[in-house]
Amino acid sequence: MDKKLIALAVAGALAATAAAHAETTLYGSARAGVTYTDPDKGKSNWDVKNESSRLGVKGSEDLGGGLKAIYTYEFGVNIDGNSSGNPFNQRLSYLGLTGGFGTVQLGRMWSAPYLFVGRLTDVFNSSSALDTSIGWNRLSSLTNDNTGTSGGGDRVSDVLAYITPNFSGFQAAGAVVMNGNGQNSSTNREDIDAYDIAAGYTLGGFEVGASYRDFKALDYTQWTAGAGYKFADFRVAATYSARDNGSDNVNGSEVDPSVWDVIGEYTFGNNVVRAGYSSYDHDTKADDTDVWKLGYQYNLSKRTRLWVEYADQTNAGADKATQYDTSWLSIGMRHDF
Repeated sequence: MDKKLIALAVAGALAATAAAHAETTLYGSARAGVTYTDPDKGKSNWDVKNESSRLGVKGSEDLGGGLKAIYTYEFGVNIDGNSSGNPFNQRLSYLGLTGGFGTVQLGRMWSAPYLFVGRLTDVFNSSSALDTSIGWNRLSSLTNDNTGTSGGGDRVSDVLAYITPNFSGFQAAGAVVMNGNGQNSSTNREDIDAYDIAAGYTLGGFEVGASYRDFKALDYTQWTAGAGYKFADFRVAATYSARDNGSDNVNGSEVDPSVWDVIGEYTFGNNVVRAGYSSYDHDTKADDTDVWKLGYQYNLSKRTRLWVEYADQTNAGADKATQYDTSWLSIGMRHDF
């Protein structure tokens, strides 16, 4: 056989072997919409909005013996062009090993409470007005404030995490946050800033999850619980979160806020109808901050959808004298790739 043909055959075999042991995937989601904001104090407005578009790359390498190296880099992309000089923001970035023992990850990743509780009610498309988030997100922030606004703390940086294998529907995770500069480093620096423990169980259409967080650097503990159930074309879910702040932790006083939410979904053909309600208790003289939300989604395909969503929030803010109401209407489109 010709030596050149032999060389080509060997090179092809090596390339095929490498492809079988390592893979890289480019993925993303383009999401944009038009949002109408109507506050009871101030002017209403229309705005073209980025709705949490993202671009990412993820991959793995087969190391043999059931062990794989894994990685993910995911960035938020300002699809509306309103980037303030930076069209990207960091969402996820981690490296790890996975195998029969479970998964170990290092970097910035989904928090353990979100994986097992928060995602149960995270079903709406619009995120352009963060105050419209259903309840979970209002206590997910890695701060100790008491405003009742959305936190955006579902993804956590400087994390070492372990996720167990799935044992017939049961799975658990533990994580530590280690930031050498510390949260509030001038006053509350800690060797370990925070601990997260969470677990969940899935059986058919039933899901249940719970988590516990000890944020030593900011002197609070927090627990959450949630459940969801899908039957036929219907799905319902609810979560509850409560925080125990340390003495004189928030604005010079000790307050222990809590929040609960409930959502429902009905799917028929390419159509999805959603409704949700949440209530945030500031544990002060301020009235509870309540949000209700309605949504309609039409699936043009498995990867492309249109939506219309309406949200109404009452008594936003932690000071009773200055609390305010706002409503939003969002019309948008999403394409995943």
